[in-house]
Amino acid sequence: MSNLPGADEIKRRGVLRRLLGYFAPFKGVLAVSLIVAVLVGGINSVVALAVALLMDLFSGISQAVISGGPIETTLTRQWGEFRLYEFIVSGSREASRLLLFVAGLTLALVLVKGVVHFVKEYLLWGVTHKVLMRLKQELFERVVRFPLAYFDREKSGDVLSRVTFDVTQIEGAIRSGILLAKSLVYAVIFIAMMFLMEWSLTLMALAVFPLSAVLIKLFGDRIRRVSGRVSLNVADYTAFLSEAIGGAKIIKAFGRERDQQGAFNAKIRDNYHFNMKIARLASLHAPAQELFSSIGMVGVVIFCGYRLLSGGMTVGDLTGFIVLLTNAYKPIKNLGETNVVLQRAIASGRRIFSLLDQPDEGAVIGSGSRVPTKVKGALRFADVRFSYNEGTPVLRGISLDVSAGETLALVGPSGGGKSTLVSLIPRFYPLVEGRIELDGIDTSDLDLSFLREQIAIVPQETLLFSGTVEENILFGRPDATQGEVIAAAKAANAHEFIERLSGGYQAEVGERGVQLSGGQRQRIAIARAVLRDPRILLLDEATSALDSESERLIQEALDRFRQDRTTIIIAHRLSTVQSADRIAVLEDGNLIELGTHQELYQAGGLYRKLCDQQFAG
Repeated sequence: MSNLPGADEIKRRGVLRRLLGYFAPFKGVLAVSLIVAVLVGGINSVVALAVALLMDLFSGISQAVISGGPIETTLTRQWGEFRLYEFIVSGSREASRLLLFVAGLTLALVLVKGVVHFVKEYLLWGVTHKVLMRLKQELFERVVRFPLAYFDREKSGDVLSRVTFDVTQIEGAIRSGILLAKSLVYAVIFIAMMFLMEWSLTLMALAVFPLSAVLIKLFGDRIRRVSGRVSLNVADYTAFLSEAIGGAKIIKAFGRERDQQGAFNAKIRDNYHFNMKIARLASLHAPAQELFSSIGMVGVVIFCGYRLLSGGMTVGDLTGFIVLLTNAYKPIKNLGETNVVLQRAIASGRRIFSLLDQPDEGAVIGSGSRVPTKVKGALRFADVRFSYNEGTPVLRGISLDVSAGETLALVGPSGGGKSTLVSLIPRFYPLVEGRIELDGIDTSDLDLSFLREQIAIVPQETLLFSGTVEENILFGRPDATQGEVIAAAKAANAHEFIERLSGGYQAEVGERGVQLSGGQRQRIAIARAVLRDPRILLLDEATSALDSESERLIQEALDRFRQDRTTIIIAHRLSTVQSADRIAVLEDGNLIELGTHQELYQAGGLYRKLCDQQFAG
């Protein structure tokens, strides 16, 4: 049979190596922490020797009291030819002085240990939180740079669970890893001291370590597999919860609260069952480790008892050795708990790194390097073809020229490809075939950030971010002055209603702008676009869901704003596009008509049919 590790083991090692890589910048701090941990372990070992010394002293005092003679005893400890200490006690006064000395020394050591322990813990937790901060920053930095196609196919709850739940699992693993590292350092020191005291007993005590390793392997593999299923389940119910919160109005409108509750309960029950599987494994793992540790401990104690009876060991020797052995076995017990956390972290680490390894927008779409000194805004679509899914074309060879400063309206039945065509201008998706040019330059040759700086989008469903009105307007250009913000709001017919808000421009809009009406949100979105001062303006159903008064105010603002800018309007309300310079009619991904309102209406094609349907009533 081959001894090469399997694919799952290689993946596991890869995850651990990547996690450990985040600690590389903190080698100096970790080295200091290691030195301090060694110092703490050394102090604990000296305390164990002090306890052994005290027990031998008490034994000498007890024998003297029982025999009625004077206290006469020699307390010594050697390792080979090396003498660790030797105290000759003669009389009660010397015994008292030694007792006070050892007690004072012990207290002093405990005090020093407390100080260095604080330093060690503070340094280690500082490193831990810096690593977690970097991991969260990298995750968010990666997520915001994903291409839109990623969010089209993935559940938002899955991304959220990786950034929250899975990172929390990593945090637990780091804490457990630190605990394990400290325990192992202590164990090495304690075992070394045990060898100094009784090497044969130490070998007997270490016999349980291989059995513990077998247990860790067996339980760890199963816990890791179940933990992977827990992570997927958390992603599932997080996505469900996010959708339920976002769609609360629809749920209530259709009276589906009970159905939604039942569906959510089923997902939570699955989560409970998966976690109980881990709990069963963890609960069995701990006592199994405890059993093997106890077997080793009992064997050592029995053997020590025989040594004590035969005179080959003193009470102090026995006490000191047992203290060291008890401390040395603590890492074995910790391994059980740490292994559970570590295996869950490995499962979560795979999901986190699979997210970090996703190609970003630049890798999928590409970014050129050209940055023209001046942009006029002329657009050219040359045989543009696109599909979201292979074999299902959305655009079937669109060829169209839009002059700089021209207003072009896109109309046609739903699903004709209007929004898709507009989304290709800022290169939200890569073209399948064809070219889109800005002032004669292929947009794929332009720097992606520069290209998008020339474009402002006002969508049908306006998204405002939690924060103030001013912060949302500044989203269009963060370095703008307050005067420029107010000027943009005035141009968007938004200044008057903003002034009436409690707090004015500093008023909180609420999550997704829920504190404002649809018309107010839309005007803030237009102010955001005005502040950007783009050469190209894209309006996607910007007034379709508004009342007549809001539509009038917004239409006035848009009419002013689009002057001298290349503007592309998507609209189903044909009354809003009749003033466009030209109108393009799209159907089933094809450009079937192009011209002014009068030209298309007189031609008697699809555009006239759409107009007659809308204006018939």
